[in-house]
Amino acid sequence: MFASYRVHPIATSVYVPDSLPTTIVWRTVRTLRKVLRNSLLSVTISWLFAFCCSVGDLFSGLTPCQQSYEEFLVAKMLWFHCFFCVVTVSIYVSLLHTEQLTDKFKARSPLLHWVRRLTRLTSPYCVVVALAVVGGCIGLSRIPGESYRSKTSVNFTHICFYAFVGHTEVQARHLFRTETVRGQARTLQQLMRREQQKRLNPSINPALARKRRFFRVIVQDLPLVASALFATAYVHVVSSIKITTQLYLTLFAMSSIIIKLGLQELAKSFLSKKSRTPNMRTMAIIVAAPTILVDTQLRTVLLCQDNASMTVVGSLLLAAAEIFIRLGKTAYVKWAEHRILSRKSLSSAPIVAEATWATTISKADKLRSRTTSSMRIVDPIQDRVHRLLSLHAAEIYSDMHAEYIAMGCSYAILFFFGAHPKYELGDYGNSISGHITAVHWTNASITGLQLGIEIIVDFVACTLEIRRGIDFEQLNQDDSFLAVFVIAVSLVNVHISSGMYLSS
Repeated sequence: MFASYRVHPIATSVYVPDSLPTTIVWRTVRTLRKVLRNSLLSVTISWLFAFCCSVGDLFSGLTPCQQSYEEFLVAKMLWFHCFFCVVTVSIYVSLLHTEQLTDKFKARSPLLHWVRRLTRLTSPYCVVVALAVVGGCIGLSRIPGESYRSKTSVNFTHICFYAFVGHTEVQARHLFRTETVRGQARTLQQLMRREQQKRLNPSINPALARKRRFFRVIVQDLPLVASALFATAYVHVVSSIKITTQLYLTLFAMSSIIIKLGLQELAKSFLSKKSRTPNMRTMAIIVAAPTILVDTQLRTVLLCQDNASMTVVGSLLLAAAEIFIRLGKTAYVKWAEHRILSRKSLSSAPIVAEATWATTISKADKLRSRTTSSMRIVDPIQDRVHRLLSLHAAEIYSDMHAEYIAMGCSYAILFFFGAHPKYELGDYGNSISGHITAVHWTNASITGLQLGIEIIVDFVACTLEIRRGIDFEQLNQDDSFLAVFVIAVSLVNVHISSGMYLSS
């Protein structure tokens, strides 16, 4: 993203003394409060979206049973289009809102300014994508092979909305370069560099440079579509699995946890090889998205079990496994930190990093840390330690969001689609109303129990992690972005599940 060049020290190796238990508890409560607030907001909007998907064409006056498959599919995809476009624009507004406007626009309200400017630039493309979604869904609903219609339409909409995200980011980058102080300074620097390159190579085409900029944005956002495609394939596999015994449920839970841990380690390995220490925005996209999607399907399968005691036991085992996994990861990270610091051979002379006009460390130290030098000195050992702790803190922070969002989304999926005539989910589609109500109350009770267990788990684990030196405070610098981003992931989550379980 265009603001990814900022430096945000997400975690430090400063050890919190044991003599300050009040400080540790307060930091834990503050972290959980922000996580719960963001999760509650995203779950609320996901429930509203799930309700719209269950209604279908709201303006036709027909019930979902009376609507044709084509009409219901188009309405569902358009609902997702409306929600997703609004959230996508909100994501980039939250990024632009942190920037300082130039003198030309200072008299305006920054938030209203960015909303108006970005909405005006993206509205035409939003209409084009909507027409493409309608035409594509109508065409896909008429292809032979009923079992592939809804699944193909989900993949098709991913491509359309991925293109919309790329277009929105291009427009947001344009606004950043032309209407912000930091963007204009960077643009001036790039123009000077480009003029030097043009003198050396007069054949450079400006139009070709703009095309390269668009394709560069598309490539940078590939993790988004990769996460969505993986989630689609995962839900497709899960929807075809019938779990009838506790052994199968245990194997499925263990497989899901292994897949989630594997994805997290793969993401951390990818991010650790980057030349820059990735910020929270990049880590949230790559780490949080697949984690939320895998956790949602696992908890959906748990709630689908007819045996309530089996579901409760599974929830307790998941909570215990989460505590051991988190503490084990923290212990490994601290061991790796100690190992890096103990290597005297790596403590050679500091290296010179790339040129920068100004480096911003944090809001509190903004004035103090600004420098006029064009060179920045980086200690290779401290850089490795900082990156290690940053990735670990971001992984935990994203994982906490994922657990709460997965609970809310899984219950929403079962509540709206479990007994829905258009969806193939749950074994009580033809049950009487009283039985369905009892099932809803049972699922609500189990979800409430899972929520209480998860809060206790996070409180205990966060307290122990903060005590061992993991700092979550700097993660709050991108809090507005993360709050909107998890809403987008939650919408994609419900969209994929509802599309995969949609009956043709």
